[in-house]
Amino acid sequence: MHGRLKLRPPDSARRRQREEKLRHYRESMEALLGGVPPAQVLSLTGSILAANPDVGTCWNLRRRALGALGGDWVPSELAFVGQCLGVNPKSYGAWHHRGWVLAQGRAPPAGREDLALCERLLAADPRNFHAWEHRRALVAQQDPEAELAFAGALLSRDFSNFSAWHHRLRLLAPTRGQGKGEAGALPPQKLKEELELVQNAVFTDPTDQSAWVYLRCILSRAPPPPRVICVHVDREDATLAVIFSRPVKVNPECPELTVTLDGSTLAGPWRSAEGRPRPSHTWLCDLPALPTESPAHLEVTWAPDSALQEVTLLPGEAEVWWQEPIVERELFWPELGVAEAQVLQDQVQMCQELLELEPQSRGCLLTLALLLAALEPRGRAREIREHLGSLRDADPLRAGFVADVRSRFEAALAVLGAGEGLSLSNKGLTSVPFLERVAALTRLELAGNELRALPAALGALRRLRELDLSDNHVTEVGVAPPLPRLRLLRLDRNPIGHASALAPLAAWPRLAQLGLAETPLGSAPGGPAQLAELLPGVDVTFS
Repeated sequence: MHGRLKLRPPDSARRRQREEKLRHYRESMEALLGGVPPAQVLSLTGSILAANPDVGTCWNLRRRALGALGGDWVPSELAFVGQCLGVNPKSYGAWHHRGWVLAQGRAPPAGREDLALCERLLAADPRNFHAWEHRRALVAQQDPEAELAFAGALLSRDFSNFSAWHHRLRLLAPTRGQGKGEAGALPPQKLKEELELVQNAVFTDPTDQSAWVYLRCILSRAPPPPRVICVHVDREDATLAVIFSRPVKVNPECPELTVTLDGSTLAGPWRSAEGRPRPSHTWLCDLPALPTESPAHLEVTWAPDSALQEVTLLPGEAEVWWQEPIVERELFWPELGVAEAQVLQDQVQMCQELLELEPQSRGCLLTLALLLAALEPRGRAREIREHLGSLRDADPLRAGFVADVRSRFEAALAVLGAGEGLSLSNKGLTSVPFLERVAALTRLELAGNELRALPAALGALRRLRELDLSDNHVTEVGVAPPLPRLRLLRLDRNPIGHASALAPLAAWPRLAQLGLAETPLGSAPGGPAQLAELLPGVDVTFS
């Protein structure tokens, strides 16, 4: 267990032991499955489970037999399960059975015995999540202060005990929202105590990630629930697009998302703008023929949010949209639950002081970058980029993760200044978040990045007319849904080698120009001719 050497008997003796265990197991299981009285069931299952606590059938038969017996068998059964956990401290079946036994007769002595059992098992293996979960269930209705002290005692011996940090966070969860700050934040005094504990931990071992993860968690809250942030109506495409702040799953006939047209409810159905049956930012609904001589008034309601959004398409208009103003704080650390800027400034100062001593501390570099982005994303952009660059160098095995964090930061900065067009060229992006926040874009430049596919949220850009994806690593269009108003798509210098990789573009109704300069497809035998057949009427350039 976790690096401890197991002492094995000689091969011949081990073989005889296995043969004997197998014979006993087969005989006992044949008897059990053949039907025996409850008392004998307990005897047979006891012999099997004492040797191997992971036989789920035996636990099931044992529970059935115990239910048929009278008397107070809870203490003896708890003792038996304790013996089985001595054989395998991480037996799912044994832990489940112990919880069931306690539910039959929950006496205070049994609770104390179980707390002591958990302490013994956690002393042997601090990462035994079964023991942690069992302990949490025991103390759920008790005063959490004693349990916080227990977790604190474990952390005082080993700050790298991630399970103890997690246990502490779970205990503090019910107190969130009881302070004067935003919902989901810890009360100020409790937050101060936890921050002092984290500070002791990170200065003791700056390279350990446990305390850094805990710090980011206690500064956070549950993410805000999804809400409608944009509604777009396209007369020519006869489509309504509803865009959410977070991906949601809308059933095709979902009653939670309702639309009325001039007072009449539309039946749907809804489909994802990402072309896949999974949570999506954008959901589409086909519209009936809209009136041309009078305004068309649409109302959209998302039941969990209960807010009503309205748009009116006037005669002669081809489209109409409503979009919620961008909230800067939601772009950089949307889960941040601490409203007091001074608390965050204190954490910035702590990280800076530690960074002078440990410039390669990965947790410190990441936390400092996130804190600065939450406080002053524009004013300290250069410093944030430097910290992320240092993090990439300090942790090359997680370079992809750092690249995604950098992509999110760069995209957020650009989105804040976006108008009709948005330029994110040559930013080293591996993903393009926040497109749902700029659904009114008509031009998007993504050239010179590290993208391997079209962005998943591209379907939110119902007004987009020009898209530049040159100099990336895109090999195919994939399942991206049609962009109803896109006219120009540039895929120059991408590794596209087959005309079939661009077949989905045939469904893009207004696509007129396609750039494929210096792509393998241009020199592939028959490639240009095949593409011409797939995309008639599209002006394709290979140079």
